[in-house]
Amino acid sequence: MAESTEAASAEKKELLIVQSKVRELIRSKEKRVSDEFIHALSTHVEETVVKAIARCTANGRSTLRPEDI
Repeated sequence: MAESTEAASAEKKELLIVQSKVRELIRSKEKRVSDEFIHALSTHVEETVVKAIARCTANGRSTLRPEDI
């Protein structure tokens, strides 16, 4: 039961990526993309940003830099 609740909340979660641009890139390589991939990519971006924030904070900065990724 908890799995379906998590799946439902993941679907409602706002995307952090521009879905149309990602789909356009994938189509330009003559491939197709599922909605699940789009959501997984957005989640990956969110996790990466959260880790970058933690690294930036640990280094005593308030500005994220490329090296935080």
